[in-house]
Amino acid sequence: MSGRRLIRAVAVALWCALLGASVLQSRSARADDPAPGDPDLSSWLRGQYMTGDWNGTRRDLEAKGITLRGHHISESAANPIGGLKQGAAYTEQVDAGADFDLEKLIGWPKAKLHVTFTQRAGQSLAANTIGSFISVQEIFGAGQNVRLAELSYEQLILDDRLRIKLGWLHASDDFATSPIYCHFQNNGFCGQIAIVVNSGFTIYPTGSWGGMAKASLFDEVYVQTGAYEVNPTLAAPANGFKLGISGATGVIMPAQLGWQPRFGTAGLKGHYRLGGYYDTSDVPYLGSLPGGPQAKARGRWGFYAQADQMIYSAAPGTDRGLTAFAVLAYAAPDTAMLEYIGQLGLLQRGTFADRYDDSIGLAISYSRVSSTLVAAQNAANAVVPGSVGVQSAETTIELNYRAQLTPWFSLMPNVQYVIRPNGVTTIPNALVLGLQVRLTF
Repeated sequence: MSGRRLIRAVAVALWCALLGASVLQSRSARADDPAPGDPDLSSWLRGQYMTGDWNGTRRDLEAKGITLRGHHISESAANPIGGLKQGAAYTEQVDAGADFDLEKLIGWPKAKLHVTFTQRAGQSLAANTIGSFISVQEIFGAGQNVRLAELSYEQLILDDRLRIKLGWLHASDDFATSPIYCHFQNNGFCGQIAIVVNSGFTIYPTGSWGGMAKASLFDEVYVQTGAYEVNPTLAAPANGFKLGISGATGVIMPAQLGWQPRFGTAGLKGHYRLGGYYDTSDVPYLGSLPGGPQAKARGRWGFYAQADQMIYSAAPGTDRGLTAFAVLAYAAPDTAMLEYIGQLGLLQRGTFADRYDDSIGLAISYSRVSSTLVAAQNAANAVVPGSVGVQSAETTIELNYRAQLTPWFSLMPNVQYVIRPNGVTTIPNALVLGLQVRLTF
């Protein structure tokens, strides 16, 4: 049996075992309920980690300032209808890391050290069978290899109103992001809005040297900025542990203003962000005729606005309830493949009776191809009719349900529909059936 098939078999067997065990629980992983059946099994299913507390070792390490992290995420997808052809693909990510509280360890006040390693493997359905430029499996990419994802130092100063982070890290961890987005499997939503296409943003798990500073101006208002190395070679399969700056093309400098209000007596939480970035790199000019000499443009830039607002709370003081979110972004068309991005979505956390940690997500994303690139494609066709496919926009819709079967195990079946894959009408719209499986070790 191949390694991939073995992984799938183990995942299915684990799923069946845990699903059967969860049925025995009358109230899905609530720590304050009586535990039916085998107390050891029930305790394991209610724990925060698949591997448990290691007979207290994990708890002792955390008390001393060492918090260990580990996850396995797999995303399967198939397109029974549409795309370039029909097919299926499986991809996975394993990450392992630790957070070191330097105040507890060596007496360094309000300082932390973070380290994370990742391993990715698998195939992309978007690239292999659909032909879309937005992946339907968000964990695919970044070399599909083992790599150092993060090695950073974090410091709080000025009564915790200024946070500084330096080292090997990612712009996408701190700018234009929200934890809401990774309640979806499509890469147009999860973790980072689509401005990262041709933007110079460093995206997890591909790190680069950089730093950021975030200052709280008031209780609800903050401003942050940063600077990160732009180095396209770092995503190559052979460069998972490359820490040198050879191949660097410039520096990307994002900035963001945030407002985090709470509305009404229920304290409905909102997050509003305005931001932009400038990359100093010399990059391909998208107005160059396809197949002809490739001109260069100096620098690339873009702006974005993001909002998410809880509009109904099922349990005040928690995230359970209905949240609406929206994104609008614009990038310079001379250098960015995607000029406009717009997104709308709804996320319901806490679904049916006793399903307090499940979620239902529905979102739509619209990505408009650069007008400069489209003009170049039309110009090429004016010389040789039909020589180049003219792109317009790609739209993706996703509906999903995340079942949090235990605190450390979730399943998220999802349905995606890709309209005009690659922004062209010659590729049929694709229906995608997906499944995400998450384990916390």
